[in-house]
Amino acid sequence: METNNKPRHLDTVYIIIRDVLKNWLPILCIALSAMMISYIVVDFTYKPVYTSRCTMVISAKANSTGIYADTTETEKLTDTITAVMESTVLKKRIAEELGLPAFSGGIYTKVVTGTNLMEVRAHSYNPAISFNVLNTLIDMYPEFTQDILGDIVIDVFEEPNFPSSPSNSLQYKNITGLAFLIGAAAVILIIAVHSFLLETVKNEWDASDKLDSKLLGVVYHESPYRNLKARILRQRKRLLAGAASVSFGFSETIKKIRTNVGYFQEKNGGKAVLVTSYDKDEGKTVIAANLAYTLTLKKQRVLVISGVEDVSSLLALLNVELPADFKEKEKLSIEDRVFTKEDGLLSILADTNTNSDFAGYTDMVASSDFTQFISRAKEEYDCIIVDGPCVNKNAATEVFAQLCDFSVLVVKQNYTKVPFINDTIDMLNRYNLGLAGYVFNDVYSSATVINVGYGYGYGGYSYGSYGKYAGYGKYGKYGRYGKYGGYGGYGAYTASKHSEESHPRRKKHEAKRYKNEH
Repeated sequence: METNNKPRHLDTVYIIIRDVLKNWLPILCIALSAMMISYIVVDFTYKPVYTSRCTMVISAKANSTGIYADTTETEKLTDTITAVMESTVLKKRIAEELGLPAFSGGIYTKVVTGTNLMEVRAHSYNPAISFNVLNTLIDMYPEFTQDILGDIVIDVFEEPNFPSSPSNSLQYKNITGLAFLIGAAAVILIIAVHSFLLETVKNEWDASDKLDSKLLGVVYHESPYRNLKARILRQRKRLLAGAASVSFGFSETIKKIRTNVGYFQEKNGGKAVLVTSYDKDEGKTVIAANLAYTLTLKKQRVLVISGVEDVSSLLALLNVELPADFKEKEKLSIEDRVFTKEDGLLSILADTNTNSDFAGYTDMVASSDFTQFISRAKEEYDCIIVDGPCVNKNAATEVFAQLCDFSVLVVKQNYTKVPFINDTIDMLNRYNLGLAGYVFNDVYSSATVINVGYGYGYGGYSYGSYGKYAGYGKYGKYGRYGKYGGYGGYGAYTASKHSEESHPRRKKHEAKRYKNEH
């Protein structure tokens, strides 16, 4: 259990990081807004303070050098001098002397430790007032200190300066920068917490724990673009198993899903399969098109029925270009609206009239004519795949579920909430043979960026947990790519009755081995 928890937690953290990065634009906007607001608030509330300073020296009257020799005694007088200089009475007298209604500002003193020097500062919102206050203080302090300090003399060592700039000048760059970081951090925290608490399927363990159905396969994320140039030009590649542009793992995963769907058919019967999802953009069309294509590789005749309004993505995936006059067949029978490729293995029924009301197509699907067409098609084709509409806000999905023998549900990682997925599973299980299982699609995994030393299935974890081609040599002791690899004892090309690609060669090899052994 401990070995499984490590990748599970890493995958969850990876998904949270992806959610944060995916929302970089709102994070940036809110951070910039926080920076602008902080600038406005600080600028609006800022009041410049001007400080005039002077330095005074403490000495004894009898000391001709002007230096108070005993610095220890100076330190003892610090509190007394400070109390006199900062007294309310002195401040009031200074205000009266300057003709001010009240003393607005402050007087602060500081005796330099270990010396007989004292720094005196006057603060005010007006530089002239600060300067005048300090000068008036120098003129008036002997009157207040002669009875208290006795033979101690305080002389001016450095004359007061006129403040030319505020002493509390604002560091706008530091303040706005800090506001930017705080705003960004707050949004990142909110997104991370929301992502963690959001009840979606974040990894395979989540799928196994939370979904009430069987896993048919895990399709790891496949980049829709060949390279950076294609990304800039928005030239998407065709995500079809076996194509040069897709990865080996993607092709093998599709074949694994095809095998699992075929096993369900052999066990339970039925030819018509509905491929659907709860919401849009979960990848059901990609899965439906790849299932159809890989079945034609087995020389099976396949009919693909589009249950969605936009059929362009399905046609592009299957590399099918309808004739220019094919739209005229909308007025003919359902059979006449079926387009078959030259090889005779792949046929497509689609609503190609872009000017038609899609509700009319849905009504056609729900008609008795379409039901009879499906019955006739089951006799003519080896498999019928319906690229159905999504379940969310679409009643046509249940119509297709009633017409088909069983269903396959596509679940995109971290996309749809688990309760909605399970409600969809319950709905699909009510019709005919029910739900064969679900495909966990477009899966990002931490193992694609972090080498954590584990692996399973195909896709993000390379060819197993023991290295690129398994841990028993370049091609492994137990198979071409290792015991559990794609060409190993349990891989997609295993020596079983379902491996149509290697069947003739395997049969010949087994006959030769039997002859040698006997």
